[in-house]
This record gives sequence, structure tokens and C-alpha cells, in this order.
Amino acid sequence: MAKIKAAFFDVDGTLFSFKEHAEPESTREAVRKLRAAGIMPILATGRPTYQFDGLDLDPFETFITLNGQLCFSSAGVYRNVTISPEDVRIIVERSCAGLHPTLFMERERFYTSEHTDRVSAVEELVGVKFPTGDATWALDSDIYQFNIYQDPSLDQEILDCTSSVTITRWTDLFADVFPKGGGKASAVSQTLEHLGIAPEEAIAFGDGGNDVSMFELVGTAVAMGNASDEVKAVANIVTDDVDHDGIYNACVQLGFIDA
Repeated sequence: MAKIKAAFFDVDGTLFSFKEHAEPESTREAVRKLRAAGIMPILATGRPTYQFDGLDLDPFETFITLNGQLCFSSAGVYRNVTISPEDVRIIVERSCAGLHPTLFMERERFYTSEHTDRVSAVEELVGVKFPTGDATWALDSDIYQFNIYQDPSLDQEILDCTSSVTITRWTDLFADVFPKGGGKASAVSQTLEHLGIAPEEAIAFGDGGNDVSMFELVGTAVAMGNASDEVKAVANIVTDDVDHDGIYNACVQLGFIDA
């Protein structure tokens, strides 16, 4: 294995426990030890910055947020990609017509078009309460990502009526919708270039379908024990689950930190 200089971390199901709605203490310790050992921790999440409550952010200086659409480091923003106004209009119209609830994500705020059982289930899963807003607000705003709450069998309808977005999922409860050419893979590639780090000098930790493309861009991929079979299949290593010291144990196994 090449000398590792950077470690990318997904949040939900990787750094963040769905069971406890918090970051396990062993995970916090592992990330801090990586930083002390000269390995740069990088956050790579579908969450925006205003959903970072409960995370230990001190070891991080570089952030991939909103599934890669907004990326920044201590030096400033280096990637900023929003959804086209025409596709925003289409999703707003569908939301207003009651075809699906939509969570709209702007840079500084987020809001859901309505609350349904599916939306409430996601709130409970991630430990975040979504404020209700007017879908038409999005028409006058820069939108980085939609979360569309519907069954996966309906996702093709979104792709058929839009022209510049793509879809990924880490749960059957909702779809992440963001610009084509975006996602964690593009952001990881740009981040490595921004930091002057080769792919083989990076490792990534994840558990969901939106992490698969990220795994393909680094030298070493670690799937959490709670990861989907799809994610485990493309990982180099499968560790324990998030609630049983998965990140800490993987870092020890790989020789990055002492037990």
C-alpha cells in the first residue's frame, strides 16, 4: 500500500450512528489520531454544513458537502455547482402538484415541501428535523441538491422529465438528485487535485450507494459492517459496523494508529 496522506469519510452510517444519532467516541478518537499521524481527514457527505451537529469537526480542514456540489478547504471554496434553473422549475412544479415531497437544499438553508410518513422516517433515521417551506422559494435560489421522497421504482420519471440531473441513493426512502457530472466521485477527484494528492495515497470510508463512485477514485476503500452488499462488493476491506468501532478497528488493522 502506498503511503496514505488523506482519508475521506462519509457521514451517515460511517462517522455518524443511526442508532445513537451521534458520532461514536471511538470514531472521534480514530480521526484525531489519523490527523496526528499526518493523514488528512476529509469529510465527504451528502449533508450541507448546517446539518453537521453532533460531528467532531476539529480534525477536518477540507469538506465535500451536498454530495460534492459544494467543496471548500481552509483556503476557500474550490468547487461550487448548482442545479440548472430549468430543472429546478420542473421539480418545483412536480412538488406543487403533489407528485412527491421534496427537500430543497440551498447553501445556507433547507426546507421540505411537505411532511409525509416517508419524510418523517428519514428525519428519525438521520436525527434532523426538516423545516417546512414553500417549494416556489427554490425558483429564486441556487439549489445544490434535492432529496426526493419516493419509491426507487419511480426514479426514472425524474430522469425522463429533466435534462441535467442524476440520481443516487443510500436508502430506499429517498433519492439524492444533483447535477450530472457531480457526485462524490467528481468532488474527490477535484479534491485530490486541489490538495496535490495521488489517488493511491488516499483511503475512503463509506456505507451507502453514493459512496461506490468515491471508492473507485481512491487506492483503498473501506466498507462499514453496516454497508449495503453493493458497497461491500467494491471495497478492499470490510470493517465492523459504525456502532462497534468500525472506523477505529479498520485504522488499527491498516496500521495507521495503535490499538
